[in-house]
Amino acid sequence: MVKLVVSTFALHGKIWLFLDEELISTGSSTKELVLKTGESYVLHWVIKGDPGSTYSVSVSSPREAQYLLTRVIGVGEKEFGGYKFST
Repeated sequence: MVKLVVSTFALHGKIWLFLDEELISTGSSTKELVLKTGESYVLHWVIKGDPGSTYSVSVSSPREAQYLLTRVIGVGEKEFGGYKFST
């Protein structure tokens, strides 16, 4: 078992964070979950907010999944992204 630690931040927006197909967080927050070792996961997000405002997704643990993204919301007011990792 390993611990997943993921943080989200949305300035002037709302972010929905999913692990595989399960919603694990909404809004700016830090979430900790226990994951099985030797498994593959997909972390993905959807954000809706004011154009020009920033958002970020950060994974600090486990080491195999470390990730940092900071972006600006475009004129369409919606963004999405994700990535796959294994433990």
